[in-house]
Amino acid sequence: MTHFSLSPPPLLPPVNVSGRSPRPRAGLSTDLYCPPLPDLLERLSHGPPVEYLELFRGRTCDLEEARRSIPEEIPLVYHGDCLWYTQADFASNPAYREEERRARGHMEALGSPWMIHECAQKAMEGFAFGLYAPPLLTEEGVTAARLGALHLQGQMGGRLLLLETPPFPPHPPGPMDLGDFFHRLTLNTPLGIGLDLGHCLTYLGVSGYPVTPESLVNWLKEGFPLERVVEIHVGGLARRRVPGGSFLIDDHSEPVPDLLFDCLEATLGELSLPALAGVALEVDNKDLPQISREFQRFAMIVDRKARPGGGPLPPASQDSPTPLDSEFETRLRSKYRKLARELSESPDSPYRRYVYPEEIWLFGGAMPDLFPETLALLEGKGIDARTSFVTFFNSHPRSLSAPMDFLEIKLLRALEWIDILSRGQETDLDIAREMARKEAHPILSDQSLFNGDPL
Repeated sequence: MTHFSLSPPPLLPPVNVSGRSPRPRAGLSTDLYCPPLPDLLERLSHGPPVEYLELFRGRTCDLEEARRSIPEEIPLVYHGDCLWYTQADFASNPAYREEERRARGHMEALGSPWMIHECAQKAMEGFAFGLYAPPLLTEEGVTAARLGALHLQGQMGGRLLLLETPPFPPHPPGPMDLGDFFHRLTLNTPLGIGLDLGHCLTYLGVSGYPVTPESLVNWLKEGFPLERVVEIHVGGLARRRVPGGSFLIDDHSEPVPDLLFDCLEATLGELSLPALAGVALEVDNKDLPQISREFQRFAMIVDRKARPGGGPLPPASQDSPTPLDSEFETRLRSKYRKLARELSESPDSPYRRYVYPEEIWLFGGAMPDLFPETLALLEGKGIDARTSFVTFFNSHPRSLSAPMDFLEIKLLRALEWIDILSRGQETDLDIAREMARKEAHPILSDQSLFNGDPL
């Protein structure tokens, strides 16, 4: 039997607004380094107060410095990555144990009451993606995600795990409604939920619902476990127009659209969210003036519309979930491999035709920025580098010995791609191979330093 505490750890203290009841905090979800955190806070110091900060993983010493330098009255919380608990091998793969230890250390450095982590993955069955791929919306998918999430919650040192609603490509991976999936995922557990409104809109769009604030609120009312929502995210969202139609993608380089701000107003104003402790604007990949404008509008909505929250989560059962048997695991792996092939290979998938090439070439570090001299050499030999690399990237799935950031996977696969191109070829391509190593190795070293530091 696994014992779960029936009393969740303390969440963020509410904000007292003059003449009104305390409400959830309005904060930012951001990277430590881009934009630089001190520059970001200085830019925002003349507007509405930032009431909490959610920080992505970085060097432990930098997270500790952030906690020392930021006033104590501003709580810090943690956004995890690379803990793909939706996958069949999560509870048994020793490589994830190191990531769990790192996540605990990062939360301790920040004094964070929780870790939020996407209920999604960027790597599955040897395939890798630059954007989050959703879990299987099937019986196998929810069973595996629940088992993995409960295992991860048990490793959090008494802190809370929030499961974030994932973004969706232009087709849902399974017949189960996302609200039902999260209900079954979290029922009788100590788990909380991070409700990403933009991600939910991508789900509504691919599932045939109208993409409006009214439709979002009605869908959430119908069966989503709102009593478990501890945090709300508002981030980028873009409409991608393609031949024959359009679809929404989770694009944080785009300004936050009016639609998403309207959805935030409707969600806060019309729904009961008794456990809601914080609402965060996601600001990665934006310049400081844009962040400042968006945060002013965002903070005004939270201040005007948010109701009292921060209450306890529903009580949890003390029963342990049943581990996956070998037959179940084989079936689950097969379905994830089928999903990965659809996303990376299927000519019938709008995601594969219109999103995936851009994602592989540009996301997590644009190839022209990573390998400028190498690509110049290849193009001088008449090679269409973009088409060649995108085709190569997931053509031979490779199992990872440890969870890796997408940039690291991208650099390693680029070196392999150029090595294969240069085999048996003339001197110029052999030079390209050496040039690629020269360009990649400093970036790999920095990546290891900032994302893989020992505790």
